Amino acid sequence: MPFDAAGNYTGHSYLVRLMLSGGIDRTMGWLLDFGDVKDRFKPIYRQLDHNPLDKLAGLRRADNAAVAEWIHAQLAPLVPELSRIDLMESDDAGVSLHFRQDMRWPLL
Repeated sequence: MPFDAAGNYTGHSYLVRLMLSGGIDRTMGWLLDFGDVKDRFKPIYRQLDHNPLDKLAGLRRADNAAVAEWIHAQLAPLVPELSRIDLMESDDAGVSLHFRQDMRWPLL
């Protein structure tokens, strides 16, 4: 977990993957338009990008799983099809949270 010189938990160069699940629109051939998902995620991304992650309002802990849970809490109302979030700090370190329709908590 990276900290800056001031001791803030930062997510510099993190990778966030958003996975969606649901029925495919028969006319369009996809679940949701990528541009729509990107537009809904953009305000959340702005809160994360170049900001101390441990200062996010509502963050329960200063760790990757808590940040992924925070992203889910912000994005799920906007994208109910959200079923998984990967938050990677490097190619081989990070968290993956899976959310099922019948559950209200993350599966780590």
